[in-house]
Amino acid sequence: MTSPNTRTNPIIPAGQNIPVTPIILMYRQGRRLIAPILGTVRPSLRATGRWADMSGWWNRYPLEFEAEKSALDALGCSWRIDEGEWQSGRLAIDIELLHGEQRFRLTAEYPDSYPYFPPQVTLHEHVLQRHQHPVGRNLCLLAREGEDWRPGQDTLACLLAQQFPVVLAVNAAELSSDFVAEHEDHVGEPFSSFVPTDPNCMIVVPDETPGVEIAGGRLVLDVRATAPAAHDRLLVSGMIKAIHDLRGNPLIEVATCVPAFSQSMTGFWLRLPERPSVECSSQEVELAQHFLNLMKSSLPEFEKALHAAKPGQTLIAGFVYRDEVVWRESADDWLFLAVRVRREAKRTRPAQVQLALVRADWGGENAWMRRAPALLPLRGKSVMVVGLGSLGSPLVLHLARAGVAQMELIDCDWLQVGNTVRWALGWQYAGLHKAHALDLHLKHEYPYTSVKPHHLHIGSTVSHGDMTDYQRLRSISEGCDLIIDATANHRVSHFLADLARELGKPYLWLTTTHGAAGGVVGRVIPGRTAGCWHCFQHRLADGSIPLPADSGGKAIQPGGCSQATFVGAGLDSDEVALLASRLAVATLVSGAEGGYSDFNWNVAVADFWRDGFSIAPEWATDQLHSHPSCAHCNSV
Repeated sequence: MTSPNTRTNPIIPAGQNIPVTPIILMYRQGRRLIAPILGTVRPSLRATGRWADMSGWWNRYPLEFEAEKSALDALGCSWRIDEGEWQSGRLAIDIELLHGEQRFRLTAEYPDSYPYFPPQVTLHEHVLQRHQHPVGRNLCLLAREGEDWRPGQDTLACLLAQQFPVVLAVNAAELSSDFVAEHEDHVGEPFSSFVPTDPNCMIVVPDETPGVEIAGGRLVLDVRATAPAAHDRLLVSGMIKAIHDLRGNPLIEVATCVPAFSQSMTGFWLRLPERPSVECSSQEVELAQHFLNLMKSSLPEFEKALHAAKPGQTLIAGFVYRDEVVWRESADDWLFLAVRVRREAKRTRPAQVQLALVRADWGGENAWMRRAPALLPLRGKSVMVVGLGSLGSPLVLHLARAGVAQMELIDCDWLQVGNTVRWALGWQYAGLHKAHALDLHLKHEYPYTSVKPHHLHIGSTVSHGDMTDYQRLRSISEGCDLIIDATANHRVSHFLADLARELGKPYLWLTTTHGAAGGVVGRVIPGRTAGCWHCFQHRLADGSIPLPADSGGKAIQPGGCSQATFVGAGLDSDEVALLASRLAVATLVSGAEGGYSDFNWNVAVADFWRDGFSIAPEWATDQLHSHPSCAHCNSV
């Protein structure tokens, strides 16, 4: 659909030939529509009176209000302001619009933040297959939450004059036609995205769904225990643990556990032959009742379980069906109904229930990693992180978030409240060993990463069990793909660098300086890196690699701490941990097709501070060449 850049605008009162500017607007809610709109260019948007005036946008912006009314008059439609809404301090306009031989009845509701945000238009009596919310019946007159709406230029009449005919034309055309493809945004709009659900409710579903040949079955779920204060609300959040057929045979089982989902719940699932088509009332209660009736009529086992349920018991009804989850591509989707028994059934009296629709959240590994496909190779990788302080702790969180499959976490210290100014986690973990604190956190937040915490004091003469600390550390190292040293301890780094060299493992280290004014990130990959950690030390000493910035000053010894520590905050030192995380990921997936791209350097030195002032991070990188004084790299 094309239009000239300027012309006499048909929705401007006669005699006012104002040039117009083409504005591309796209539809949202239902299937998105792409079509140009001609928006009138009016004087700059300005308010009259004080900003704090709360009497309605039409009083704050009277010129905009007059423009809306004039444009509707020029459109030639019949319209009136809803007096009941007006008395309540809201603006809603009822419209009768003639298009061809058809007359359409619409209602436009304006937000109080108008004209910064557009009105919502509902079409009554007519049901469209596309570009109309299947439940609320509001039209899709803008896309992407209205981001293309231009305050001070666009009007309701402008949308109705230009977009509404295109909506009707698209609905009259074949879905597979070029006309539809040209005018629609290529984004899937699944039915589940339009269903009204409580934002505090969801059920995580796996990547797999039952085969289409199976009509229904049973569910096993782990859900979050509901707080007593919320007992009057039906809040269900959790995950599917198993999907069975009606005979109890397992179809899909999920090994992942989330400690927060500590309460077991059962339910039933039903495969629908097609995408749900709901012609009932737009009220959420009636929509929920529709799905309850559908489950009861389709699965007698559910009806029987509901009849036997006691007051307070909740059953889950799951519905799986094919839907367009990607534009013109179909796949299975889920929708759930939570059913809580208020009064149990007796004889012929049905149970009295409370209903709540619950959205599905795709949480399988494939669905989880779709947002970052370059990280998929990490699902088969294992790392050992030694040192879980201000640098190691945020690095561990970054690696878990990236999807590293397994982490061995090593430290000998426990968390103090004072650490939290630069540690990755907060007060609730104070008093715990750092490795165990991170283990607990990751079990809740990143269950696809397996964590093994270890309390090891490298260099100690104390043995634990049948193995010395050295033997345990070496055994752990042998099973890992990368050794990460975040100890900032020269002796430990010397030991780990040599151990990694002996085992043929990549070695990565990171440090920061006093005041967290600068930092270093480096790595050695056997067979690829020309230099080593000892070469790096020599190059720092001769100045061929610059020293990071240091704010100077003395170390401090906080109360309850047995040794001195540096001064610095996490908002600075996190920069070092972040780059080290990226370098670790690049090292782990190096060579994998489509994997996270590698860096063309092996050492980076950062300054965050200069001449007493904070600066934007400045990184200097180096390939880390062999140093002639390094005995390791120049031995015969």
